[in-house]
Amino acid sequence: MENAFKNEDLEILIATMNRNSLDFLNQLFPFASYTGFRLLIVNQTDENCLLHSDYPNVRVINSFERGLSKSRNLALQNALGKIVLIADDDVIYPENFQQKIIQAYNNNTEASIICFRTQTKEGKLYSKYPAEGKELNSRKLNKILSIEVTANREALQAKNCVYNEWFGLGAKFEDAETLYFLRRAFYSGLKLFFCPETIVVHESYSSSDAVASDRLIYAKMAGFYKRFGFGAYYYLLKYMFFLVRKNYTPLAQIKSKFLVGLRGIKDYKFLLNTKADKVYE
Repeated sequence: MENAFKNEDLEILIATMNRNSLDFLNQLFPFASYTGFRLLIVNQTDENCLLHSDYPNVRVINSFERGLSKSRNLALQNALGKIVLIADDDVIYPENFQQKIIQAYNNNTEASIICFRTQTKEGKLYSKYPAEGKELNSRKLNKILSIEVTANREALQAKNCVYNEWFGLGAKFEDAETLYFLRRAFYSGLKLFFCPETIVVHESYSSSDAVASDRLIYAKMAGFYKRFGFGAYYYLLKYMFFLVRKNYTPLAQIKSKFLVGLRGIKDYKFLLNTKADKVYE
């Protein structure tokens, strides 16, 4: 195919913090030197801990802002690759991951975003994935990890698809930045696909697994109000029942957890009233 993507068209966008050495990249690519890949690293740090690169394929941006979504957006704004892979600094890439991504785009020419599978360090799939490749609808975006996401950079830029900086680690609501990024892409008319290939290895635990934490309850209920309006109150009650039924939290703590959820709804309603979230819609 004359216009087929090639391996060198892939750029890996890595979010990290407080780095002053590129040595951490060695664990990401155990089968080859990281200098053989196109990398863009956003290092959220301060002036006393700066990261530098002497390799032309490894670009670095030292940012003095905080928040994972801010890091992702800065990377997308400065990316040069035709295809971009969203990455964290604690993953491992298996051999041939790059070829799998490029082949998926060449096989799905309508795709603007393709999501893949994650394997745990124990050799198991991270979650239950579809058995076959398929186009994704808005109901299939909830469980996709950020590190499973790849995108056609020009397609994202054409629709101004960015991360919602109110959501994600380090933001006001510390959850679901990937969900709202993918939803924005979907409702902008972009085609999202799933490919049943494993491209990354990660610990079996994720920060989003802390289902009973106040941080997650607060953020999750804000997100429910964003998506369902007053239906968020129903989901808050349902979530409290879930926490008790699964023994994630004792019954004596449910009232305090419920109040945390109410506060998340209230604070997101305030954003809506002030139109502060409008820029990300």
